[in-house]
Amino acid sequence: MDVENTDLERRVLAHEQILQVLIAHMAEAEPKFLERLQQMFTKHHTLGADEQDYTDTAAYAQQFIQQVVLLRDKGRRRR
Repeated sequence: MDVENTDLERRVLAHEQILQVLIAHMAEAEPKFLERLQQMFTKHHTLGADEQDYTDTAAYAQQFIQQVVLLRDKGRRRR
């Protein structure tokens, strides 16, 4: 993998972390917000037809929301 690709990957991961923290904070203020995201993004989980290691967009969205839930719960325990 060349430097440009790894730089892009680090940028995407940084944006993902920032969004997760922001959504977790929003969920503390309005719990139904996270519920709506979960309803929208955690319904679908299918593997690609012929690919064992295939991860579709919906599965990534579900993983993202699960991480937000963990961050929110971690924030609640700190109080």
